[in-house]
Amino acid sequence: MSRKKQFWRIVIVFVLVIYVFFFPSATPELAIRKHMLLSFHPIIAFTAEVHNNTSTSTYGHLYTVESLSKSFIYVKSNWLGWKVTSTGTGP
Repeated sequence: MSRKKQFWRIVIVFVLVIYVFFFPSATPELAIRKHMLLSFHPIIAFTAEVHNNTSTSTYGHLYTVESLSKSFIYVKSNWLGWKVTSTGTGP
């Protein structure tokens, strides 16, 4: 493989990693799962049920994940997608 192809593969992988970890997600559930994955709960991120509480406040839309210690999660949307704004043990 030429050095040029290897360089472009590394650049593409780097850009994809930056996009996945630092840009907002397409749906609220994906944003919550990404937050759980990045906060060192990888098994829970893939197996837990995310419940929409349809409660909206200044913090965002409220979701719950029962298998986490900080089970209340607020997400907000912007023009790029959904992002977790805060987490806690109660609304």
